[in-house]
Amino acid sequence: MKKICSYIFIIVTYASATGVEAEIGINVGMTSTKNTLGSKFRNPTIVATYQDNRYVVMPRFDLEYVNIADNQVDALVKGSVNGVYEFENNTVLTPYVVAGVGYEDVKGGIKDVFESHPFIQGGGGLVYEAPNEYQIKAKVEGKMLQILGGNGEDNEASVTAGITVPVATFKSVTKPKPNVVAVQPVVRVVPAIKVVPINKNECSIKISAPDMDRDGVENRFDQCPNTPCDFTVDSHGCPIKTTLKINFETNSAEIDFHSMPKVYNFAQILLKNRDSQIQILGHTDSRGSASKNLLLSERRAEAVVQVLIGMGVSPSRIHAEGRGERMPIASNDTSCGRKSNRRIEAVLSYPKGRQ
Repeated sequence: MKKICSYIFIIVTYASATGVEAEIGINVGMTSTKNTLGSKFRNPTIVATYQDNRYVVMPRFDLEYVNIADNQVDALVKGSVNGVYEFENNTVLTPYVVAGVGYEDVKGGIKDVFESHPFIQGGGGLVYEAPNEYQIKAKVEGKMLQILGGNGEDNEASVTAGITVPVATFKSVTKPKPNVVAVQPVVRVVPAIKVVPINKNECSIKISAPDMDRDGVENRFDQCPNTPCDFTVDSHGCPIKTTLKINFETNSAEIDFHSMPKVYNFAQILLKNRDSQIQILGHTDSRGSASKNLLLSERRAEAVVQVLIGMGVSPSRIHAEGRGERMPIASNDTSCGRKSNRRIEAVLSYPKGRQ
């Protein structure tokens, strides 16, 4: 058990040091070995996981410790690299499948009977995502493992349950280091693509009742806490519309590098509101013909959609549409106004009858 605690500490330390949107998890349960004659789940199991949520198929790294109860060997320590695919739906339960490869180290192994070997594994589970301030999720998972090159180990099965916590939860309590500005030499700092913490003090106070995210919906009725204040929200406090201030050059659908963090932050909002459908609307300024601007706006909307999909948002939830130049929000007579009109709007909708 001391060894697996050390492994868990390594995962937590690594995850907290990274800048990507990720989560760590702890599962406990039981494992059955040598399932040829039937499964017997009597070996206590603990699993530590680290999962990167930026992709459609999310990479997950597992470290697992199994205490063998029958004293044939001492314990199993497994490390594996897996891919996780979630089936998004309109409920708080998200089913997923997982598959991967790894290596099993048998402590106190018996030659030609119970030895260390590589393996492949697959399985599935359910994630329960109830609205909560810390974005903690509960999950159950079942897996089957097939030993490669074994002489009788055959396969193993495990059933576990546990929780996952986003890395941002750990990072948010860390006091930020002051920025150090060097005079010589001049260094151009490129911003990292990561979630920018929301400063609620910059949001106006809309109601006198407790309202943590200042969206105008009282905390006890707010089903979507921590919604950024640049979103309009529905009566449940969930985001329904925002303008993504993405910079596009004239006659270009390429997203400016400095705008990528805004798209990334928006993707995290969508991943936390999985029952929503999203309409991405592209707009242009008035320079050029109306027909070309319509096509350009469609390309801009589709460019944003592709980035969101690459960050893990299901393609079935997103629809791109171009509006061309016909809906300006500023004057096209100035460069500043034209820049404002070259924009992306996002509209979210939810299932009817949601309570």
